[in-house]
Amino acid sequence: MDFRHFRYFVAVAEELHFARAAERLGIAQPALSQQIKAMEEQLDARLFSRANRRVELTEAGAAFLVEVRAALASAEKAIRVAQDTARGDSGTIKIGFVGSVMYQPSFPRLLKQYRTDHPGVALQLYEMAILPQIEFVKEQQLDVAIVRAPLPPTLPEGVETFVLASQKLVAVLPHDHRLAGATSLSLSQLANDPFLAFNDPAGIGLGHALLGLCREAGFEPDIQLHLSEVATLISLVAAGHGVSLITETVAYLKLPDVQYVPLAGTEPYSELIVIHRRFERSAAVRELLTRIRASARESVSAGNGKY
Repeated sequence: MDFRHFRYFVAVAEELHFARAAERLGIAQPALSQQIKAMEEQLDARLFSRANRRVELTEAGAAFLVEVRAALASAEKAIRVAQDTARGDSGTIKIGFVGSVMYQPSFPRLLKQYRTDHPGVALQLYEMAILPQIEFVKEQQLDVAIVRAPLPPTLPEGVETFVLASQKLVAVLPHDHRLAGATSLSLSQLANDPFLAFNDPAGIGLGHALLGLCREAGFEPDIQLHLSEVATLISLVAAGHGVSLITETVAYLKLPDVQYVPLAGTEPYSELIVIHRRFERSAAVRELLTRIRASARESVSAGNGKY
């Protein structure tokens, strides 16, 4: 007994007339009668009573109809889910990210548009540090990771990367800092200031970038605090706990009592990097990655090579 037999039964149960049911199904009435009879024999139960040229469901038939309809609905749902998943219109995408990516204006817009275009795909977002993201992509606990360079010298086998954005770095100072009104400054001018830095592992992320840039400027920064949250770092700068470097995009966060000042000379940049599995099987994930790559290319074209 298969779903074809179930559909035969439902047609007769709904029409309560073999000729009309046969016409609805597009088969001959004798063939339909034989199929129903074979079902009854297989079930060892009468599904229909046939008396005085009337067809009615038996008690067993009525009970069977409830379950058959549920089985057919479940089968149809399974088919739709499989088709939607194959097209990338169903499923779940788990995305890890460093908090500062949300200040890259194009990225939140991209996620919003993706949700609109693929309402059947659930996007699960997790803000987390760089190293756990890399490990979770490898272990398939994340599908996409968005981190900040520099990355570890070696990455797990089977993962690939591409640049999402290259963002200019600026100094963030308290509003009453001696250089707060400057149009630009050299990093060496901050050599005697206390610094706040992001809590990245050695050699990784914006925390390392700050350390490297200060050393290139000829001094070792006096780092007072290591922090994880962008807003927390800027708030503490505003409170006079130190100075720092952040990406220009974060300057959209207009907190009181801070000033963002460009760096003079060669402008330093910080790259946002997308990490994903090389041979991604999910159509939904592949579609999202395609959109992220396209967004990155558009930003390059609009920003003279920096995006």
